[in-house]
Amino acid sequence: MKIAYFRVSYRKRNIKTARRWKNSQNKFLPGRSTRKMFRLPDSIAEGVNYRLIIGLGISLIILILMIWAGIRWLADSPLKGRQREDATVMSAFHEGTLPVVRDAADNEANASAQEQVIIPTMENIHTIKDMESLLKYLYTIDQTAYVDESVLDIDALLAVDLRTNLMKDPKILIIHTHSQETFIDSRPDETDDTIVGVGSVLADILATQYGIGVVHDLSRYDVVDGRTERGNSYERMEPSVRHILEMYPTIEVVLDLHRDGVPDDMRLVTEVNGKPTARLMFFNGVSCESNGDRGRKVDGLPNPFLKDNLAFSLHMQLATNEAYPGLTRRLYIKPYRYSLHMKPKSLLVEVGANTSTVQEAKNAMGPLAEVLVKVLGQ
Repeated sequence: MKIAYFRVSYRKRNIKTARRWKNSQNKFLPGRSTRKMFRLPDSIAEGVNYRLIIGLGISLIILILMIWAGIRWLADSPLKGRQREDATVMSAFHEGTLPVVRDAADNEANASAQEQVIIPTMENIHTIKDMESLLKYLYTIDQTAYVDESVLDIDALLAVDLRTNLMKDPKILIIHTHSQETFIDSRPDETDDTIVGVGSVLADILATQYGIGVVHDLSRYDVVDGRTERGNSYERMEPSVRHILEMYPTIEVVLDLHRDGVPDDMRLVTEVNGKPTARLMFFNGVSCESNGDRGRKVDGLPNPFLKDNLAFSLHMQLATNEAYPGLTRRLYIKPYRYSLHMKPKSLLVEVGANTSTVQEAKNAMGPLAEVLVKVLGQ
């Protein structure tokens, strides 16, 4: 394990080509072995149009491959297991053209009037507390997850007190369960161009601009025997992170920085202070799987801090929407618990995607740091 303490560093030592021949009439016949296998006398073989049969066979193979490719595309299109959102509403939200909702006073007589754009903030969250509105403007729940309405009790989540003394050293731990995630223009074998390099920018901003003690874990939990191995990376991460938390008992906040995976034609970028900036997504795990119309707790993966996690991400979302409208995508919820169960104030952040540039991702760290300080120190 290697960590950097901004304002410390250690590493865990941890076709044969079948021959053909022609007869006297210059017709193509199958090879001798083929005729022998199928007991085909030459008189029969001569009457068969093998070119037609071969052509039909090739066409059939191509058709099968096309069908197979189509099925794979349909199955893989929600990258990283994420369902595609409603194209008429949520794609607009994710691309910065926010969806609109009519004022309650609207009726058929004034249906063509100017529509009101709603960006969820602390000031207007009371207008979108029902589940339908929450799923339309604030949350995306993965189809594999089950979330009871009581879990998204907005009033209860807003009432959670997240304030802390940020000047007590150190306060924030930054980790990367998937340290090998890179961007569209990342240079090979260049750590600074990975999500770890993005985390270093965030740590530096928090330390130098805000005077906050930050521990940055540089460990590669998704590398085994020199190869990238995502499987069980969360299991490999937990013992080391718990050791860091024991070393620095003043840490209250754990941030797990990732970058998302999206189709090659999707760009998650907006403009902040005149700079192209990768969009952010705050991510939650609820330790509950969908089982038809009911939920099923994920065995062996309890999260005693679920309410605190949801409150932290909600406060961050609303504060970011207020300061930088369009910077965040909707809050995303999946089953399991990921890295969110070791501290109440834990947050998994997706910074841009595989189609983002390194600089776009790093540009997002200034606004993220600003909002963190606002939410935690208000």
